[in-house]
Amino acid sequence: DTVVSQTPKYLVTQMGKKESLKCEQNLGHDTMYWYKQDSKKLLKIMFIYNNEEPILNETVPNRFSPDSPDKVHLILHINVSPILMNVILNSSQE
Repeated sequence: DTVVSQTPKYLVTQMGKKESLKCEQNLGHDTMYWYKQDSKKLLKIMFIYNNEEPILNETVPNRFSPDSPDKVHLILHINVSPILMNVILNSSQE
């Protein structure tokens, strides 16, 4: 199966905790993305990684920290705060 997946699919946590979401793709794509969806259902880009290198970071560094150990994984480390009331999504592209 060709897939872009996020682990865990859902994350419910407590304020002040550090959590991680892992995006994995087996499509052979070079570029991976993290998005956030606000309460108005608008998608906003957070990160773009190309070949394991960051090419865009539109977030607050002390709240979100991405890591791409290889072309198929993009890990998002999160410092949970009251402001983080969003849905976070991931995708990939050739």
